[in-house]
Amino acid sequence: MQLSLDDLYRMTAHIYQDANLGRSREATLLHFVEVCGMLTLIDRKKKRDKFDVPGALCKALGWYFPLLAKMGVESVEQLLFAKYPGVCPYCRKSPHAEQDCKLVRGTEEVLSHEKVRELTSENWDSRPKDLNEWQAMFGRIYPRSYNAAAGFSTIALLEEVGELAEAVRVFDRYPHYFYGEAADVFSYIMGLANEYSLALSERDETFDFQVEYLARYPGLCIACGAKICICPTVPQATVGRMAKEMPLSVGAIQNAEEFEKSGRDVANRVLESVGRVTGIDTYLPFDRGEMNAGLTQLAFRLANALGDNKETADQLFELAIRLGNEKRQSGTEAHRLTVDVLDLLKEAWLKADPEIQAAIELEQPELRPLTHILDTNILVVTANPRGRDDRALRLDREISAIQERVLMGNERDRINISTLTAATVDSLRHRLLSNSFDVVHFAGHANAEGIELEGEDGSHTLEFGALMKMLEVQKSLKCVILNACSAMQGLDRATGPLIIGMVDEIDDDEAIVFAKGFYDALASGRSPEEAVGIAETALESMGMDRHIVARISGTRSAHRAEN
Repeated sequence: MQLSLDDLYRMTAHIYQDANLGRSREATLLHFVEVCGMLTLIDRKKKRDKFDVPGALCKALGWYFPLLAKMGVESVEQLLFAKYPGVCPYCRKSPHAEQDCKLVRGTEEVLSHEKVRELTSENWDSRPKDLNEWQAMFGRIYPRSYNAAAGFSTIALLEEVGELAEAVRVFDRYPHYFYGEAADVFSYIMGLANEYSLALSERDETFDFQVEYLARYPGLCIACGAKICICPTVPQATVGRMAKEMPLSVGAIQNAEEFEKSGRDVANRVLESVGRVTGIDTYLPFDRGEMNAGLTQLAFRLANALGDNKETADQLFELAIRLGNEKRQSGTEAHRLTVDVLDLLKEAWLKADPEIQAAIELEQPELRPLTHILDTNILVVTANPRGRDDRALRLDREISAIQERVLMGNERDRINISTLTAATVDSLRHRLLSNSFDVVHFAGHANAEGIELEGEDGSHTLEFGALMKMLEVQKSLKCVILNACSAMQGLDRATGPLIIGMVDEIDDDEAIVFAKGFYDALASGRSPEEAVGIAETALESMGMDRHIVARISGTRSAHRAEN
């Protein structure tokens, strides 16, 4: 008895028509995904009590067909042959040219829809006559090897099932995606069938897909014995078929209102931390929704507040217009928030009078989380691996001086100081990866090679080249301060932010005077470039050598890291 693929398709759809009628397309897809999971046993060699490889392959088709029926497909043969007319649709060869497909797969140069349609028309009468012939056709197009890399087909099937799920999700608006993805999924089911056939051939055994399928779908449902399935929605025999985990007891939501409030509070805390923790601001949707409106309003408010500073005000007005013009609809591909946007807003925020800042946050509380993006975050790193017997660095005094000067400034509420004492290479790397900083300040020992950190057996020199690479993760970094003896002797250029350091020996008092002057300026709203000049003046005013300080201005990428 010869039955075409469409015959098998329509028979299966008929048997399960009532069950399929009351099931959503998404639920049908879930059943199909479940049985595709069974196919992993081909590569995992995992024992399953309730099914074997032939059963898994037949189950996959047994749910593939109802899914097509649910999506309104009249002919599965037409769907498959329209994309695979006896050849690979990309290189249009059988067997397909692997290298050609990998190099330009999916481009119009290779995926010529018109040529594929011509081949479909030319080859239609020679299309496979039954399931076994379809399996053989895909075996010719995509030959399988018994020694091929294990897992290739199951991994590829997983990818195709994911694409099919997307096609089902967008079907109502973009139906054409489904048909191509459904054809691709079938091709990988056939690939798995061919791999299984090869495995059997090593034992001088054969696999007849059509016979195996008909044995499980013999014109009726073998689970209930009815010509039109009347099985319960969740047949007992299918429970635990894939899921084998131990029974767990999980508490149910007792108070929905409290549950929602807890989630809202966490969301607010996370939003408040934007700009303080590395990575959280990477995907801010500044080109849509509340974020776009907030940043646009913030730019306008600051522009009006800085009317006397025409250059900055004009830049802010331009930014506000740009943000407004970049507003996009929800669901479209996002633009990334760039460093130049944040730099301009931060500069303007620091120039604005504190009363203006308070008024903006009071009158528009929805902007408050956004203004935290404009905070200045400082990391003070200290290390004294030589110990007090070598040189009693008063690093605690320097930390206290920095904190004190910041607390005295107008911008104290906008400056966050973190400290990392007794720093090692590992602890410094971890801190840089997990937080975002505008200023990194090192206090301790240095030499022409690098800065001295704590090591397992005493001192460890972190070379300047390695330090600069570690700092590359800090996309918002404006300034690096090396408040250590002779640190600048090992640096002749900067590849990142502004670097400020000492060119010769410096004692504790000089280091602290420099720190006080620098952070006095920073806490009053001055830029790091301005602050270093004020710090030099502070040294000079105390009868110390201002020329002990040197600076190197580097360059920095204007954009945050993209996807």
